[in-house]
Amino acid sequence: MNFSRFKEIVIKNRAYAGSVKETLKVFQDRVRWDGDIPKIIKEIGEKLDVLVFQVPMADSDFGAVFLDTGYSKYMLLNSSQPRKKMYFSFCHDIYHIICGVPDYINEKREVHFNQDYDSNDNERKANLFAANLLMPELEFKKMYELYKDDNKDIEKIVAKLMNYFSSPFVAVLIRLYELEILERIEDVKEILEYGDNQIRELFDSLWLDRDILEPTYKDEMPFILEMIKTEGADLIEKQLLSEYNYNRIVEGIKKIYSDIRKKD
Repeated sequence: MNFSRFKEIVIKNRAYAGSVKETLKVFQDRVRWDGDIPKIIKEIGEKLDVLVFQVPMADSDFGAVFLDTGYSKYMLLNSSQPRKKMYFSFCHDIYHIICGVPDYINEKREVHFNQDYDSNDNERKANLFAANLLMPELEFKKMYELYKDDNKDIEKIVAKLMNYFSSPFVAVLIRLYELEILERIEDVKEILEYGDNQIRELFDSLWLDRDILEPTYKDEMPFILEMIKTEGADLIEKQLLSEYNYNRIVEGIKKIYSDIRKKD
């Protein structure tokens, strides 16, 4: 990430903090969440009346899609991206689910690409919201204090925080400065451009598990198709849906699935 852009994001995030805290309160009131987000993604979705599922997409940079049909809400997560990005994409889209899908997204569809941080204010607020969910302030400060006693190099502290909070490298760096845990912003100038290989080497040097750096490639579409089959049969029996229209819907879904899925 460009250094001047990094500084701009930190400054903007401090200004957004009050607004995002209000959204976090709405989230807490609706979800009553208390736990490790990566382990309760589906439960959070259920609380928000959103069906969340994973599909490995051909485009590994693609983050998540939120679709509101007016009758049902769906969030598709791309399991071809590393877990740290997938979890961040999930939390990012929760912000849009709570606050409403932006007007600039066509057909009530939100698409988040995992480029570091967008320049749009609404997207930046969604990223700050995601950072708050994955890295709650009090716990984040506590873990920083723990790790800094054993590590003088900031990149090693960041790697350990990444591992603990299942969060992206740049998101952890930004969190350290937006919370004013660190003040000398020039200290991280050299590591802002760290690539995936450098981060993997950092994890290896600290004996950290690489799981969050890798994709799950989980495919839950077969379960979705089975669910559609069950619900479709019920609607056909109640004469609320014709068999012809049911078959057409299923074929359409299968075609889209075939087009976007990562090929083996």
